[in-house]
Amino acid sequence: MLSRVGTFSHTAFDTTLGPVALAVTDHGVVRCNLPGSDPDSLVDEVASRTGLAPVEGGDGVDEAADQVIAFLEGELRHFDLDLDWQLIGGFHRKVLEATTTIEWGETASYGEVAALAGAPGAARAAGTALSRNPIALIVPCHRIIRADGSTGGYGGGREGTALKQRLLDLENQ
Repeated sequence: MLSRVGTFSHTAFDTTLGPVALAVTDHGVVRCNLPGSDPDSLVDEVASRTGLAPVEGGDGVDEAADQVIAFLEGELRHFDLDLDWQLIGGFHRKVLEATTTIEWGETASYGEVAALAGAPGAARAAGTALSRNPIALIVPCHRIIRADGSTGGYGGGREGTALKQRLLDLENQ
């Protein structure tokens, strides 16, 4: 059992695309779920995976929430938030770090982001990394599409794919 040393702050809030939950440590945003996900599961996941105790609210998590809301309303194109990568490492982290370089309104293929992460030809592995993105929206995995230009999956099932398309449409108005 992990001993609880330190805390993380969390919040849940409504957006135009559904409820979102965030968790922030002293190092930055550690977790942001997709709109419509269960906020309680986010708190449980972060607590169990980091050993940190949850505390509701706080300046850091409130600032992150404000930026996510502005992003989902089309008012913010670049997040100005520190990220805490402790929930993902190795090649998966490299893929997500590469994904942060894809600008608002642009897209890249799974193969292109794999190459940016230093592993040309690893498109499927990049897809797996993107599916495990703990910092969704802020690390814009919705901008990664199939090589044929189709959307590809997102957040599981038809609802996730529809959400991905809504995010892409938001950025291409």
